[in-house]
Amino acid sequence: MRRALLLALALAAPAAALEVPFLSGRVNDHAGLLSPEAKESLESKLKDFEARTGHQVAVLTLDSLEGAPLEDFTLKVARTWELGRQGQNDGVLFLISRDDRKLRIEVGHGLEGSLPDALAGRIIQFEVVPRFRSGDFAGGIAAGADAIIASIDGAYAPPSRQDLRARMRDSDGDLSLLEKSMASAFVFGILGLFELVGVAAPGAGWFLYFFLIPFWSAFPMAIWGARIGLGFLLTHLIGFPILKLLVSRTELGRKFQLKGNGRSAYGSSGTFTTGGSSGWSSGGSSGGFSGGGGSFGGGGSSGSW
Repeated sequence: MRRALLLALALAAPAAALEVPFLSGRVNDHAGLLSPEAKESLESKLKDFEARTGHQVAVLTLDSLEGAPLEDFTLKVARTWELGRQGQNDGVLFLISRDDRKLRIEVGHGLEGSLPDALAGRIIQFEVVPRFRSGDFAGGIAAGADAIIASIDGAYAPPSRQDLRARMRDSDGDLSLLEKSMASAFVFGILGLFELVGVAAPGAGWFLYFFLIPFWSAFPMAIWGARIGLGFLLTHLIGFPILKLLVSRTELGRKFQLKGNGRSAYGSSGTFTTGGSSGWSSGGSSGGFSGGGGSFGGGGSSGSW
């Protein structure tokens, strides 16, 4: 009885929240993504930047967020560490969660003008993520920090198209992210059109359901990999019948069904008429470093790799 009670209490107790790590310096590499030399170089760079401008930039790497929401925890760390000077709120936190494959740049109130959300997002997308995907964590962290500093200094230039193609290459030298996005928009647009026809059409619908299976598996896997491709395939296999069932129960779906069966929903003068054609149509801190008392309000950008 006692053992059962203890087990019930343990199950009922809420999971311990992820604690904010101790602020040991400008670079806090708890996930071990940096070599000692890389960590020392980055620490020195951020220290020199703070001495020159007064702005505080800190880096935090974690093994995992342990289920905590990325945005909430990053903001919690930034507020706890109080990065930036009091009254000027000019701090930046660059957080990376290794096992979750997520990262975020949290920006203090005072720097949101020089480092707005959109620019922070471009730094993540163009400078950090391509390097992380190739396994170069030290290079990605250093490039992200350099871009943050350059943005605050007003010297960060958006990459050119040629630079994007070079920076966004996958580790296997395959399609760039830009090329994948363009190919996805074209291919998925065509597949989506056939999907809509199949959902609405009474006769040819199930033919399209089976016909599209190899396409929903082959194209996404070729473009984005097996895991994402499997997700698209399962979405088609499960979502198509559900959508078809829901559409068939609507008034418009019943009209299409009647049309497919060779009958008019409104008679000879109705909008939908009989005919032999199939298909459908439509009309239409310590260790010599601590935060300076700055505050954060949730500005910044997140990403994943």
